[in-house]
Amino acid sequence: MATGEAGGEVCVLDSALLNYRLVNYIEVLPDSAGRLSIEDVTDTSTQQAFQPYREYAGTLNSHQWYWGRVRAVNRLPDGKRSTEWVLYLSGNWTRLEVFTRDRQGNWHTEPNGTFLPPGEKPFVPTTRGNLVKLSLPPGEVQTIYFRGMAERVSLPPSFHAYLQTTDVFYNKLLKAKVSNAVFIGFLGMMLLYNLMVYFLGRARSFIYYSGYLLMMIVYACYSGSDLSDWFGDRLFPGQPEYYSFFKLSIFIGLMCYLSFIRSFADLKQLLPRWDRYFKILVWLGFPLMAAFVAVTILSNFSHAVEDWTTVTYIILVVGSCTLLLYPLYRTRDKKGAFVFAGVAVISLGCLLSLLTRVAFPPFTLVYLKAGVVVEVLIFSLGLAYRQRKQIQAREQADYALRESRLLQEKQRMEADRLQELTEFKTQFYTNITHEFRTPLTVIMGMSERIQGHAEEKQLIERNGKNLLGLVNQLLDLSKLESGSIAITWIHDDIVGYLRYLTESFYSAAEQQRIRFMFYAEEREIRMDFDESKVLRIVNNLIANALRFTPSGGKIIVHASKITQDGQPFLRLVVKDSGVGISPEHAAHVFERFYQVDQNHEAGGTGIGLALTRELVDLMGGTISVSSEVGVGTDFEVLLPIRADHRVPEAEVTPRRPSEDRPELLVIEDNPDIITYLRALLGDRYSIHTALDGASGIEKALELVPDIIISDVMMPEKDGFAVCETLKADERTSHVPIILLTAKTTHEARIEGLKYGADAYLTKPFNKDELIIRLEKLIEVRQQLQQRYGQQDAPPAGTEAEDTFIQKLHGLIHDHLDDTTFGVAELAAAAGLSSMQLYRKIKAITGKTPSRFVRSYRLREGMRLLREGHYTVSEVAYAVGFSDPSYFSRTFQEEFHNNPSHFINV
Repeated sequence: MATGEAGGEVCVLDSALLNYRLVNYIEVLPDSAGRLSIEDVTDTSTQQAFQPYREYAGTLNSHQWYWGRVRAVNRLPDGKRSTEWVLYLSGNWTRLEVFTRDRQGNWHTEPNGTFLPPGEKPFVPTTRGNLVKLSLPPGEVQTIYFRGMAERVSLPPSFHAYLQTTDVFYNKLLKAKVSNAVFIGFLGMMLLYNLMVYFLGRARSFIYYSGYLLMMIVYACYSGSDLSDWFGDRLFPGQPEYYSFFKLSIFIGLMCYLSFIRSFADLKQLLPRWDRYFKILVWLGFPLMAAFVAVTILSNFSHAVEDWTTVTYIILVVGSCTLLLYPLYRTRDKKGAFVFAGVAVISLGCLLSLLTRVAFPPFTLVYLKAGVVVEVLIFSLGLAYRQRKQIQAREQADYALRESRLLQEKQRMEADRLQELTEFKTQFYTNITHEFRTPLTVIMGMSERIQGHAEEKQLIERNGKNLLGLVNQLLDLSKLESGSIAITWIHDDIVGYLRYLTESFYSAAEQQRIRFMFYAEEREIRMDFDESKVLRIVNNLIANALRFTPSGGKIIVHASKITQDGQPFLRLVVKDSGVGISPEHAAHVFERFYQVDQNHEAGGTGIGLALTRELVDLMGGTISVSSEVGVGTDFEVLLPIRADHRVPEAEVTPRRPSEDRPELLVIEDNPDIITYLRALLGDRYSIHTALDGASGIEKALELVPDIIISDVMMPEKDGFAVCETLKADERTSHVPIILLTAKTTHEARIEGLKYGADAYLTKPFNKDELIIRLEKLIEVRQQLQQRYGQQDAPPAGTEAEDTFIQKLHGLIHDHLDDTTFGVAELAAAAGLSSMQLYRKIKAITGKTPSRFVRSYRLREGMRLLREGHYTVSEVAYAVGFSDPSYFSRTFQEEFHNNPSHFINV
């Protein structure tokens, strides 16, 4: 060392191999006002104000100007060849000016500083740090002044500086660049390899690890100043500090790294709790990146502040990965072993580099890079191992798939064979059952023609019906097997329908002296169901109960609504007090042709319950049985309550206005049947009801309805008496009558038809058949209206209606010239009330009584006009018109011609 002219120490440069540390030779001069120039600080009075940096007692503050001075002398043995030196000043200086004196004694100013764009710096071999190229002739003491300011939070000015020859500088720079290039090249090759493997196999582990490698490359380029060296002002023109945002690659890289560990080690299956924790860590990276950007901008790109966010995430990730090692070790999983080794190595390298950053400067990434290289090699081996295992698994899966396909093909061929056999059996059953129906029809028809032998005829008829029922069940089973039975869904109240179905069994139960009862816990349950399928199910279960319940027993049909696993169901239970079924037989009662006790006198065929189960399954329900020998049997049916087939209000056929709807009288002693018929027909007819035969006759005579539905078995007067009475009365003789009954014998049907019934339906009836019957009978009455409305006079004695019409014509003719003879007088003369007359004439002719009377008078007027003996006025008065003009006007409306047109025609 030597002492300069001003008393300051001079740094003697006597070895070209050294990187001279100048901090002990630098002198400091604060410039709080920032107004001192180079001339000011070189003035003799100011020279004494410089203080050695190591003795400076003041606080170095950001956003304040400082001057620095350093003296050096080149005393290298070959100093004439080593006159070019590189001065390195701390990167804390964001604004910096370096002053050197040339040989003429003039001061040369060189701008510098961290925030100065590289294009404005004279010497930029690399963008890292503040570099100044100096010329130090041998043996001459050179004084270098610099003036600078630090503008970043928590980064005060730093007077740490270094001086080295250009040869030493470029050698070190070359080594650093080559080392970084080798490291980046290695990572790049591994990146390409992982990307290729990913696109070949689409395994997510490779794409996650590729993301991690890419971010490592980006950060390595940033930390080695390669990014700023390559792009300079082209990427961030005028704002070189923005390169700090490339530190975000740390967050993204660690997030990819965590995702890679989750995918590669299958943590979701291996350690599910750790998998959820690592997933949270991945998502935590996003808010931390946002925090990093905010802190960076607010601190004016101070790495002393912004690094705490990156360090926090690094410590969190490295610490979590380190804690994962022990659980991974305990799993003894081979993939976990690769993760264990890789995490251990990278954690150690990261920790050592982190310590150089915060505790043991200078900061170096050598440890991290070494850890990354070893870790990449370990994970590459692990990925190759996993790839090999996946290939082996695919090969095994392909083999299993081929074996499975062969087995499926074999099963398909067997299924086809069984399907063909099933179709053959189904077709055989169908053909043979169809062939049974023809001789059965002949047998049952001929038995009716046998005279006498009542018991034998009854025996033939009963067994013929049983055999026909068996044939029908076999046909239904064959249709179910072939899948030809379709579901006809409706959405309606099933409770009312069940009441209607069970009503037809009361008479059969009464004949066997069995107490029969139906009750429902809900007044109404609206759901999707198939009426015909429910009819067969209920009929089979109740008929089965009647068959096995002795005299004096009871049968209860119970309907309720229950919920199972959130799904509402209709629960229908048929409970009897019959002989019961033993447990060994109860498990087989739904099998085809299975009979519990072939010796039992009421034994069945084994078809009914099998058909019932098939129908319940078809509607998506279940059926079960519980029984105790000597106590009774419970059959339980569960049908899902759904509303998939509910008709939207917009699609519902609008109700006809009440004045346009035909009048329907229902004579029925069972309120449930009345409720069902109201629900079924209420939108088509104006319905009136009567609860017994006597009141039904009274109401029919009073209302004269358009059509009547009557039960047969009723108190006071039965349906036959109702039919006979109403058909014999001229007021209601024209009204069609449909008889409903549970009596299914031919004798009962023939008896009803003898009494004048227009149709005879047995309970439970098909609703479509009832609706069509009603419509057709109404159509017949409309045809009758056309007949009576068009002809001049009906032929005598054809029907009761003909006699009635002739009677009315005679009464009108007797009072033809009486202008006061109107509807009321005609009703009184005919022995009817005005309402009865109106309903009767309207039903037969389609005309009102007043128009009926007027039409007759006009036709008589036409007859007189054609005789040619009278004038129009005379004819008008003769046929009961008090105003000839009104006669001419109505005549024109009726016959579309004036009265004079018919004179002498």
